Amino acid sequence: MKRKTYIPFDSDNIDSIDYLLGIIEDARITTIERVEGLSIEELNWQYSDGWNTIGVLLSHIISAENFFRIQFIEERELSELESKEYLPSLEMGKYIPQLITENSISFYIEKLKESRVKLIQQITKLNKEDFYKKRDGYNPNTGYNLAWVLYHLAEDEVHHRGQISIIRKLYSK
Repeated sequence: MKRKTYIPFDSDNIDSIDYLLGIIEDARITTIERVEGLSIEELNWQYSDGWNTIGVLLSHIISAENFFRIQFIEERELSELESKEYLPSLEMGKYIPQLITENSISFYIEKLKESRVKLIQQITKLNKEDFYKKRDGYNPNTGYNLAWVLYHLAEDEVHHRGQISIIRKLYSK
């Protein structure tokens, strides 16, 4: 089964953009609610060596949103500085040890808010045609559109929020 990376909204209905923005906003609000008040120890706790931490997953969510904004909405490559900042958190894996920091939950929440503001600022610069047009790339067979980009951002965040919930339960045991 192949992923559907082109979402065929009615291009005359601007409300569909608001619908997708509502989904990503709700996902973000819920993520922040789930992590508010966590200690640095909780943010950095690993069930086992090599496992993601809550802080690493939050860094990933932040980096994914910035990467998608730059790559798919601004339609440009990451700068050298942006690559250094975002790619380790996107990949995680071998970078997990360097991603475990002494940053507090307020740091992560601020970064989540900043990345969202930047995303919304870029989206508001688009017209309907920009938002719905089929773009080459990502999926070489079907292309993609920005409706799918926003859907995928929400999907990715919700997926990682589930991981955060599991880590919190394991930590509490």
